[in-house]
This record gives sequence, C-alpha cells and structure tokens, in this order.
Amino acid sequence: MVRGQAQPYLERVRIRSRDYFLLEAVGNSQRQRFRAFDPCHGPGGDFFLVQRLPKGPRTEQQLRILHKLKHDSLPRVWDWQPTQNGFDVALSWMEGVNLADYLEHVRAKRRPSVAAGEGVRLIHGLANAVCKLTHGSQIAHGDIQPANVVLTGHTSRLVLIDFGSAWTQQMAASRLEGDGHHRCYAAPELQSGATPVGFLADQFSVSVLCYELLTLRLPYGGLGGKAGRPEFINQTRDALIPPSQLLSARDELPRSLLDGLDRVVVRGLALDPANRHPDRHAWLNDLFELMARFRLPPELPPGESLLTRVIEWFVNRRRSR
Repeated sequence: MVRGQAQPYLERVRIRSRDYFLLEAVGNSQRQRFRAFDPCHGPGGDFFLVQRLPKGPRTEQQLRILHKLKHDSLPRVWDWQPTQNGFDVALSWMEGVNLADYLEHVRAKRRPSVAAGEGVRLIHGLANAVCKLTHGSQIAHGDIQPANVVLTGHTSRLVLIDFGSAWTQQMAASRLEGDGHHRCYAAPELQSGATPVGFLADQFSVSVLCYELLTLRLPYGGLGGKAGRPEFINQTRDALIPPSQLLSARDELPRSLLDGLDRVVVRGLALDPANRHPDRHAWLNDLFELMARFRLPPELPPGESLLTRVIEWFVNRRRSR
C-alpha cells in the first residue's frame, strides 16, 4: 500500500532495518536507481530514491562521509546495506519537475521561461551544493546534466537527484553515455580522461546548465563540452556566443549587468580548465555578486537618469516652499 492505495512494486529491498518497495526504475538501467516507498517512515510513509552502487575500495567510506553531508540542493543519504555486488543506498526523494522535461516544456511554450535573475539565483544555489560536495567530501559529482537535476516547486531550487556515478575519481572513468558521460554537459577534460574528475569539471557542467537555462540553447553552437574534443576544437575555440546576446529580455537589462553575466558564465565554460574560476571561492563570489546585482533597482540610461534627478530636484524644491 502506498498512502492508502494499492500499487504494484518491482521488488522489496531491505536496507538495515527498513523495507523499501521499489516502484519504478529511474535513470540508466546499468546505474540502477529506483523510486521507492517506505510505509513505516513517518505518518503515512514516504518516498525515497534507492540507488545500487558497485563495490569499490572506498565506496563505504564515501557513503559515511556523505551521510553527514546536509544541503538543501543535495539528497540526503539515509542508510545503506552491503550486498553481494555492492551497496543498496537509500537517499531522500526530491519532488519536482525534471529539469530536462522543464526545458522541453519551455521550448514548446507550455511553461514560461526563467527570468535571467531567477536563473542566476537557481544556479548559485546549485553551485553552492556542488562546492560543498567537492570541498566537504572530496567527491566530484561528475554527473551534472538536466536529467539528473530537479526543479522543485515550493521555494524553488535546483536539486541533484543523486550523487552521480563519480563516487570516486577511479569510478568516474567508467561512466556510461546518458549517465555521467553526456558529452554535451561533461567537461572536455572529462571526456578525454586526461585529468581526474574534480571541481573544475563540475564547474563546467553547471555553467552549461546555466547557459541552457537562460538561453534554451547549448553553448558552442549546440556542442557543449564536445566543443573541446580534438575533432571540434579548432572550429569551436572562438565559437561561444555570450549568453546575453541570446536572452529574450536583453533589452530590458542594463549593459553593465549583461556584461557581468557574460563574464561569469563564459569563464565557467572555458574549454581549458586552467581558464575557469580557479577555486570555489572565486566562483561562488562571482555568482553571488551577479545575483546581488540582479536584485538592485534597475539602472536607468544616462539621459533618463539625468531627467529623473532634475524632476526630483523640482519636486523637493516645491515641497520646501
């Protein structure tokens, strides 16, 4: 029974002292993840994400670290159970709309697009979560793409629905297409295997999401991270259109704000990781400053600003009489 209604389930899984009823598979079948229900969790039961992880030399150690990690934009690791082939892990289930589906609805004009300032706020929250993950647990997510991000409804935010397949740098090399190795969202260095997965690669993926959320397009003419591959690099090195040029409401925003938006997003999308924000402080500070500037009263063009000051002078003089 799921909240008083009979519902078929795929399997019942025991994780520690709790039973989880697997209702449906989500994600790639080779990276097994399931929407599950625990009828004994709180009044009426609750939904969870059950993920099956392969065995690794540090997997349980990473799970212990992640169990202590709490952030609104990351799922919580509730518990895990060793199995013959690895671990069954119970994570919190995030209610909302899948970001990939949301973007398709916006493109089809079935949902309104996200305003630039709201998009920056959402990305700033996601970037904070990614930085806490990499800094607090030394684990790169490595699987940041719209299919693995949920846009929640109440107190809207972007939430990673799991911790990706890159639980350790060693496991990152075995990601599958569509599950941690979507070439449009993965950083160029991640696709070549030249460097370990880390903060700079996750920064690139979040920046691709930011670009797409604001413009409904992928950077580098639709190639995204593939633009850094050897077969494309020569033709795409200078092909990145700044996001401000593709905003539907660009004429309503001051030039200084558009320039700031371009500077932050374009730096995060640098094909060479050495040209991105060098650390989490630089990245988060730039995003926070940009978010704060969007919240300021809109700037007026020089002519209108002067006229406004003249009118205010006459009004104040009239009141003083």
